[in-house]
Amino acid sequence: MSNVEKLSEKSPAPVAPRSTPLWQKALKLLGILVCLLGAGAAYVFYFETPGHSTPTRGPKQFAPSGDTLVDSIRRGADFLMRHQEEDGHFSKGMVDPKPAFTALIVDALARSPEHFHEKDHPFLKKAAGAIVAKQQPNGSLCTPVLNLDTYSTAMSVLSLTALENPEYQPVIEKAKQFLLDVQYKDDEANDPNFGSAGYTKGGRTSGDMTANWIEALKATGVKEGDPAFKNAEKFFSRLQNTETNDKPNIAGKQAGNDGGFNYRPGESKAQDDIKNGVRILKSYGLMSYAGLKSFMYMNVPKDDPRVASAHKWVLDNYTLDENKNIGSDGLFYYYQTMAKALASYGEREFTSSDGKKHDWPKELSDKIISLQDPDGSWHNKKSARWMENDSVMVTAFAIRALSICHEVMNAKK
Repeated sequence: MSNVEKLSEKSPAPVAPRSTPLWQKALKLLGILVCLLGAGAAYVFYFETPGHSTPTRGPKQFAPSGDTLVDSIRRGADFLMRHQEEDGHFSKGMVDPKPAFTALIVDALARSPEHFHEKDHPFLKKAAGAIVAKQQPNGSLCTPVLNLDTYSTAMSVLSLTALENPEYQPVIEKAKQFLLDVQYKDDEANDPNFGSAGYTKGGRTSGDMTANWIEALKATGVKEGDPAFKNAEKFFSRLQNTETNDKPNIAGKQAGNDGGFNYRPGESKAQDDIKNGVRILKSYGLMSYAGLKSFMYMNVPKDDPRVASAHKWVLDNYTLDENKNIGSDGLFYYYQTMAKALASYGEREFTSSDGKKHDWPKELSDKIISLQDPDGSWHNKKSARWMENDSVMVTAFAIRALSICHEVMNAKK
């Protein structure tokens, strides 16, 4: 007898398999469904955000106007118009911050030297309609699943106010109330987020988010002295690397003393300095200009020590070669924020700490124009961080910055 036969003789009779309970089958099926949905969402997020359809036409040819800056904006605006989607938005991803993305384009064009208006440009009316259609019951203008509700709403408010169309006022007012509601208002618990705006109500926050929130509320008519702004002042004071910071020690890190700003309490996007074993937060370009801009938008006086320190940081660190202390990351957003901050400060020319004189709107506009691509667009050629490899978004940043430079250089004295 073979070994196989001997084993089979000793083996017990087969037992009929027990049937799996229905609830276990349902649970397993649900698990598979969740995995599939998760995989699908991941695909959409990584491969379709932000997505753009191939333009149906090529660039227009423009006769020179005699103003290089205006010509540059015209070519950039044409690039943006070629990238509008069928639904009116300027991105096609199934799950992406469509209202925010679209709002960047609307705001940039409506505030450009040629002041695009809906009556002359039907594509703007379509874009505004797409933004408005995203308003949620709580007043936000967003794609809710992304947890970017406040940022998306702030950008949308800026675009709708730029269009100066009374038809959108009810939408703006509802969005304004949402923005006021998301602010962290309780300072009794010693919360370092007090005065800031979360990306969602009660969610994570940042100085960058709060700076956009302030700009949007200002556009809706919120004035200096409003409790929302007074609380936001305190938040930015606690982000500043200065002796006026009443909470200099957060999350085991120490605020510096150069007058610049950090990203959020206890965190900077620049690499920390270490002195005597203590981590010292380092200021960086984007947030330092965002801090100055926010103080100016809330009408904090120039002689206030916080503003004076922030402006000194500018004099000590002015550069167009990088987003100071973090290199090429977020470079075009840095340019836009710089333009807003320096324009709101109100001095066209200044002498930096190294003794050099600067006509900043001329220098900044020349720099941005030099980086324009042949098709009229801009993109960050050195860093894809924060989506700056996306030509549509970056072109909106560039146009907005150029428009501010144009306004400052052509202001009546």
